[in-house]
Amino acid sequence: ITTLLPPDAAIVSTTGHISRELFEHRVRKGEGHTRDFLTVGSMGHASQLALGIALADPQRPIVCLDGDGATLMHMGGMAIAGTSGARNLLHVVLNNGSHDSVGGQATVGFRVNLVQIATACGYRSACLAEGLESVQSSLEQISFSDGPHFMEVRVAKGARKDLGRPTTKPADNKQVFMDFLGTR
Repeated sequence: ITTLLPPDAAIVSTTGHISRELFEHRVRKGEGHTRDFLTVGSMGHASQLALGIALADPQRPIVCLDGDGATLMHMGGMAIAGTSGARNLLHVVLNNGSHDSVGGQATVGFRVNLVQIATACGYRSACLAEGLESVQSSLEQISFSDGPHFMEVRVAKGARKDLGRPTTKPADNKQVFMDFLGTR
């Protein structure tokens, strides 16, 4: 997903495997971590952090990479984001049907229709993407219209056993992210 985003997009990623994988992805690609805010220890709050940034910087694309467990934990955030009028916000929920980062306990992520919930919460568009081509096609359609947008991406449960953790401190992550937002 990150390779399909505009270079000025800011990303807020939820706690757990999603932030850990984003951090490793940037390292593998030789990219810095300036564009990403990793919400370490803040399960369920990434969408609201992303929304606040989107409202404060309406010219920059803001993407929230969220998990199904985190989204379900704070579903009220979907109603706030959906009715916010933040035309530059994309809320992506990577749904694996589990709390994978903390033991793999099942969520109800596959038993509720997150796309219908997002639509009812006021997102201007909401879609389900399964597979890379579907994600790419959905992102292309979204890029031509005002949001807020919602995309559920069905993903497999599980992560590598040796998945690393970010090597930067949260305070440092915050500072470089703030610097990135201020360089516009």
